[in-house]
Amino acid sequence: MSPEDRRSAIVDATIPLLREHGVGLTTRQAAEASGIAEGTLFKAFGTKDELVQACVSAVFDSTPAVAELRGIDTSLTLDERLTAGVGVMQRHVERIVGLISVLHHAGAPAPVDAKRRRGSSDPAVDAALTDLIGPDADTLRKPVPEVIALLQLLTLSSVHPLMSTGHLDPAEIVSVVLDGTRHHTDRGIR
Repeated sequence: MSPEDRRSAIVDATIPLLREHGVGLTTRQAAEASGIAEGTLFKAFGTKDELVQACVSAVFDSTPAVAELRGIDTSLTLDERLTAGVGVMQRHVERIVGLISVLHHAGAPAPVDAKRRRGSSDPAVDAALTDLIGPDADTLRKPVPEVIALLQLLTLSSVHPLMSTGHLDPAEIVSVVLDGTRHHTDRGIR
């Protein structure tokens, strides 16, 4: 196994432990879950903090979510495409929020995505969502970036435990956003 593959396998095995134990997880637990000796873990990651940071980076990494967004069937209706896209994003955001919550309760500093500033959107996610809207952009009375921002805001608020919207399913989110941003030519509203 290549060193990068080993690191990735250790991270994959450690993330569930980090969610369960927070920063109180031990390197022994991580090594056992990875099926390796603790010394091998320290060869891959010099310290437990380095391992935790690698896990945080993996959870924040939007690459799998973007690949899933790019895999959505473009022959579906706009509503169906965006409903599938919001479902992908809810799962991605739930992973991030869940980890942040566990680490926060353990007194650890809030993890930060090193690739982008906190609070800013992810350009790869934005591009994938823009492509999902695709040729239907002309049916919207708001610019596509604003529609995407609304989708993302409702997606975050639907899964974040401190937000007041409660859990909205992907179809509800898409309906709220599209019904508020789509041209209503049948009623003479433009």
